[in-house]
Amino acid sequence: MTQVPPPPAGGLSQRALLIVIALLTGLLTGLAAGVLAVLLHATILGAATWAGGTFIAITMLLFKICELLR
Repeated sequence: MTQVPPPPAGGLSQRALLIVIALLTGLLTGLAAGVLAVLLHATILGAATWAGGTFIAITMLLFKICELLR
């Protein structure tokens, strides 16, 4: 039988930290996009659309970058 090697030290905590950073960056850019949309006289629904789309796009982009760097 082959044994599975143990995970590297700090691997799980480092991955969790990268996920938290990606989510917070997405949240911050989504908030900025929403505020910018309101300042440019968009409706509340339009601002929420821009904020949500920006959050999803930036978070997925950062997840993909983290995946490619592994």
